[in-house]
Amino acid sequence: MPVSNASSDRSNSALARSARCCWAALVLFAFALALAAWCYPGGSWTQPDQRGFVLWRNFWCDLVRSQAINGVANGASRRAASVGFAALWFALWCFWPVASSLLSPARRAPVRVLGRISTFGLLGMALLPSDAQPVVHGIIALVGGGIGMLCVALGCAVRLAGEARTSLRRLSGAATVLFGAGNAALYVYVAYGAGPETIAQPSVQKLATLALLLWMSSTLGCARAARRGYQRPRAPVT
Repeated sequence: MPVSNASSDRSNSALARSARCCWAALVLFAFALALAAWCYPGGSWTQPDQRGFVLWRNFWCDLVRSQAINGVANGASRRAASVGFAALWFALWCFWPVASSLLSPARRAPVRVLGRISTFGLLGMALLPSDAQPVVHGIIALVGGGIGMLCVALGCAVRLAGEARTSLRRLSGAATVLFGAGNAALYVYVAYGAGPETIAQPSVQKLATLALLLWMSSTLGCARAARRGYQRPRAPVT
C-alpha cells in the first residue's frame, strides 16, 4: 500500500474516533445540564424569588453558582453542571479537528488551533463562575466566545462539494454566529452599559446554544459522509 494511502487511513480512523468521542460527550452534556437545571433551587436576575430554573430567565452560568440567586445552596446543581460543561469542553476539543478536516488546507490549521483555544474559555467560565469572579468570568466569556464564533464563521462560509447553498450545516452555523454575537452584545450592554436585566439575553443565549448543537451535529454528519466517500485504492489484479 502506498504511504499516502496508509496516512489517509490513519487520519480517517483518528477523525472517526474523535467524532465518536464528540457524540458521546454531547450526550453527557445534555443529560448533565438537564439534571443541573432540574436541581437548581431557583432565582434569576429578573425574578429573584422564582422557583427552579427557567430557560428564558436563567443563564447557564447560574447553574455553577455556589449559591442560587434566591439564596439557597446550589451544590447539587453546581456539581451536575460542572460535569456537563466539562463534557461540552471535551466535545468541542474533539470536534474542531473533525470540522476543520472539511476545509481547505489554508483554513484547516487556523480553525483547528483557534477552535481548540476557544474551548478553554468555556472551561474558564465553569471554573470561575460569575458569583465568584464576575469581571474575569465576563472577559473569558467574551474572548473565548469571540474566537469560537470566528471559527464557526470560517467553517460555515465554505460550501462543501455537493452541498446545498442553504444546507443545515451552513444555516445553523450562520445562526450560531448571529445569536452568539447578539448574546455578546446584550451582555456588554447589561454588564458594562448599565442596561436593564430582561429576558432578552438569557433567551438569545439558549438560541445560540441550540444553533451551536445543530451546527456541530450537522458538521459531524458531513464529516462522516466525507469519510465514507473515501475509498482505499486497491492493488491491480495480476
